[in-house]
Amino acid sequence: MHRIDTSGNVANRFHPGDPATGQQATLVDQDWLNAVQEEIVAVILGAGIALEKGTNDQLYDAIVALIAGVVGTGGGSAPTTRQILAGGLLTGGGNLAADRTISLAKATSAEVSAQVRDDVAVTPAGLAGLVGLTEVAGAWVIRLGPVIVQLFSAVVGANGTTILTLPQSFTTEARAAFVNGGTAGAGIQDNPPFVNGLGLSTVSVYSALDSSASVNVIAFGR
Repeated sequence: MHRIDTSGNVANRFHPGDPATGQQATLVDQDWLNAVQEEIVAVILGAGIALEKGTNDQLYDAIVALIAGVVGTGGGSAPTTRQILAGGLLTGGGNLAADRTISLAKATSAEVSAQVRDDVAVTPAGLAGLVGLTEVAGAWVIRLGPVIVQLFSAVVGANGTTILTLPQSFTTEARAAFVNGGTAGAGIQDNPPFVNGLGLSTVSVYSALDSSASVNVIAFGR
């Protein structure tokens, strides 16, 4: 294809001519007419339509057919042979003969805690109560799935066992507890406090110090 370039064109555009200024009318030649014809013919043949003299809507039919082969019927719809496919954790989809829904299943808190399924998504709501930090009377209670970690400060008495109440009782098992605090010293009476008992709601700390001492306790359970 090319723009008209014969005598009388103005910037490769047609001009009707102007005798007052001496502007010549644009000469229409066979090169330009053949170029226009073959451009139109190429679209029609490219759509698989045979040329037919006397049929004046073949270019329209060709454009509709070519568009339908890419994006649908020409009426704005996509071809029904196209498909929306689900992958990964997604399910649903299908061909475009009807409306399709893509779904993503979410894990319940129980499923998150069980850590078995691998075909569902974890949401913040699913993690609620399973992973997090809460404060109870100044103590930290950290939940990591079924495991609960408690960190708190307390004061233990001198030369004996002090029973401390956990900030939050364990439900099924108290696994271990550790304590630090006291004073440094070589004598046995100056040994730092240590845990000598653990239950679902209490931890026992023995101190050989001759005076009360502040300690930090960490307890693990579920």
